[in-house]
Amino acid sequence: MEALALFEEFPEPARSQLVAAHDEGRTRPEWCFADGPVRLAFWAPFAGAEPMIVWQFTAGPDPAAASRLLRRALAAAGVQKVIHDISLPSGLSPLIDRAVEHESLTGAGFALEVERLLLEWRPGGDLPADPGRLTYRPARELDPAAVLDLLVRISYGSLDHDTRVELATAGAEHEARWMYDDLMNRKGKPGWFVIGCLDGEPVGLVAPDDHSIAYIGVVPEHRGHGYVDDLLAHGTRTLAEAGVQRVVAATDVANAPTAAAFLRAGYSEAGRLHRYYWRLRDGMSS
Repeated sequence: MEALALFEEFPEPARSQLVAAHDEGRTRPEWCFADGPVRLAFWAPFAGAEPMIVWQFTAGPDPAAASRLLRRALAAAGVQKVIHDISLPSGLSPLIDRAVEHESLTGAGFALEVERLLLEWRPGGDLPADPGRLTYRPARELDPAAVLDLLVRISYGSLDHDTRVELATAGAEHEARWMYDDLMNRKGKPGWFVIGCLDGEPVGLVAPDDHSIAYIGVVPEHRGHGYVDDLLAHGTRTLAEAGVQRVVAATDVANAPTAAAFLRAGYSEAGRLHRYYWRLRDGMSS
């Protein structure tokens, strides 16, 4: 089979998106699987990373058949952990409104662990005001060790589900290294990912990419003073001034402080994202 022929098994727009991701080094034909009406494709967050996302998944009418293909694909890819997201309008549930997909995932050993709030900001509303308390330095101008240390510090006490799980299982340094590589490989201008400083000392960071606020965080000793508003205002204004027509973001529903910060900044709820996880130890025991 020609190298990219398996991509032809996927309908548009997935086919074109897979080709683009392949050109960016984020997926490979061997990470794509098809069996009758069931289709799935893994991809990585950046070139050189291992696959960690079931990005495209069409379950077909039979959950058992889809579960079998999922299990086969997970074994073939040799992954340790994979996530899959189902996005729905607020008020809907994947257990009811995407029941076949939900049953297919759980049948293959995935667990629905967290619900995330999808947010968006569009031009036309007021830009969030930047209080001017912080100065900003591009992360790329700093020693990587300093940025990694900041990411480690931000992770402590985080309300983010993914971060809490990674801290408990892989450790803060591993989580920070992965996050650093991910953020440095995001699309966007080199100066967009910035460290916010107060009197020369880092308070937190914000990392916009070409369409979203990819990451935002404040170190524990500076939490509770509203610096997340400063960072979010800076990141949103960066994208708005670059002409981005829709800025998106997501945070765990349980992370009430961060969700409130986005709403204060003029973001509105755009839906909910239901995140499923598969881990090797869980998948083997299911």
